[in-house]
Amino acid sequence: MLRWLVMHEQNTQSSFDFASRTMHPKSSRFGKETLFFAILPDPEARQACLEIQARLQREHDGLLSPMTPERLHVSLYGVASAEKIRDEMIFAACQAASAVDACRFDLSFDHVASFRTASRNAVVLSGNGGRELLRQLHIQIGIEMHAIGCDPHVKADFQPHATLFYADETVAKTTLATPFVMPVREFVLLHKRPGEPTYEHVESWPLSERG
Repeated sequence: MLRWLVMHEQNTQSSFDFASRTMHPKSSRFGKETLFFAILPDPEARQACLEIQARLQREHDGLLSPMTPERLHVSLYGVASAEKIRDEMIFAACQAASAVDACRFDLSFDHVASFRTASRNAVVLSGNGGRELLRQLHIQIGIEMHAIGCDPHVKADFQPHATLFYADETVAKTTLATPFVMPVREFVLLHKRPGEPTYEHVESWPLSERG
């Protein structure tokens, strides 16, 4: 199923009229609105992120663009990137999310590393604790998006991470003294608009208690 979703290209117009590949340009997303699902840290995890940020800033003079507390998140699934996100796309994403059935779990990040991006480097928390469960949630969203007629954006190389900084310099992979744990009790839909300091929190969906 994963291989089919990754390789699938929609060839017919869907009921939401989102099948056109022009809805998801491959060019840089900078300057565009984006709509995406994410995991947000609870207050305790957010504070731990901020403490790691502060330590890294003391150790690396070039880390001058920290993610603000309100923007800290773990990306889960990219829905769309466009000059203007249509209300129909937001409705479709909410409909797909409502059909997802998944259990709660924890993410564990054990190191800091750098990812290269289109403009600057992203300094991130990364690790494999809970990766497979987050990947399954990522795939479920893709399946439900496809079920309502939208192109699935499932990534075969999906790697959980939380961006702490965007910076010109890179940070060598560094193991944390104590793994950073983020409880995953719900997932949210966020709407990012260029130039705005925070993301619009569109809706959230709780995950089930383990049976």
